[in-house]
Amino acid sequence: MTTTAPQHPDVRVVAVGVGAYQAGDGWTLTGPVDDAVRIARLFVAHGVPAGNVDLLTDPAPPAGDLPAGVRVRPADRATVRQLLLRELPTTSARELYVYWGGHGFVDPRRRRRLYYADATDTDAVDLDLDSLLATYASDLVAALHRQLWLVDVCQTHGPARPRRIDGHETFPSGEPAGGRSQDVLFAAAVGQPAANLDRQRTGLFSRELLRLMDVDGMAALADPQRLAELLRTRFAALNADGLTAQTPTYLWYRNAYGDEGLLLAADPAGPQPAARPTRPSTAAIGAVVAALLEIPEFLRPNDREEILALLPPSVYASIRRNPAARIDAVNIVRGCLRHGTGLSELVAAVRFFTGEDPAVDHLAETVERLIA
Repeated sequence: MTTTAPQHPDVRVVAVGVGAYQAGDGWTLTGPVDDAVRIARLFVAHGVPAGNVDLLTDPAPPAGDLPAGVRVRPADRATVRQLLLRELPTTSARELYVYWGGHGFVDPRRRRRLYYADATDTDAVDLDLDSLLATYASDLVAALHRQLWLVDVCQTHGPARPRRIDGHETFPSGEPAGGRSQDVLFAAAVGQPAANLDRQRTGLFSRELLRLMDVDGMAALADPQRLAELLRTRFAALNADGLTAQTPTYLWYRNAYGDEGLLLAADPAGPQPAARPTRPSTAAIGAVVAALLEIPEFLRPNDREEILALLPPSVYASIRRNPAARIDAVNIVRGCLRHGTGLSELVAAVRFFTGEDPAVDHLAETVERLIA
């Protein structure tokens, strides 16, 4: 008796692989197109109709590499916008999987941006991923109530080229859509490059993701938090072997219950500090407060609010706020102390916004001394 893969007619897939840019050979990457093709083929092999799969690449993939029916288009700005803003928002499909491989960076406002294939040094057109995710979390998108976005790009502060870009492309957004889950996996933590394996023609993150899908098919993607943990465990082993310093980042924007939060680079399989039975000394709390107040982003009220919004809802809700920075810092530290990993979550959230900064290293050291 022959068995076939379960069919998934209610799924849409977008696989973007940008290996060549109009900016020239200096921007060329070996791997993103191959990875996007592999992603498309895997989804079709596991029951997604070929007509539900869009492959956007530059350069175009070799003829015959794809199942018949997969739509192949370029990855320039006009085509990406046509698909993501005019076609997909009206679909009745329930699930969406988006893969993007290529060049990207984090701008000074900590927004994640992805270069289109028609980017040049003088016209570096890029997609504001944060803005696009807000669109897809809103009622401007009719269905697609379960979304998983997989992003294999650098999250370095930049861009390295061109030297300066002012402004960014934004997208419309409506009212938050109830019952919608939107999960995003990044290849690297903020401030880190994403490794590309030229000889293997793949990104390191994509390679490990595809290995999981080779074994479990779409079941590997059914639980994004478990997927993040599996990938982080794999990368921890690679780190321990000295093969990479890359850490995948799992960004949880909104789940089906309307909660928002962020699970950062801490290893969930590792030991977690237990809730403290006794209150730390005032001096110990004061040291953490002083370290927080050394961080410019924390001192700015709007930035401080953005940082705290990344904490798990249960931690955020336990903090009594105050407009004065020092008193607010005291309340934040005390609120985080009520949760076993609260202070570690706070350090990770601060680092997410600031990247590599000696002041954040000092904060981390101070927190470690307090919870030791």
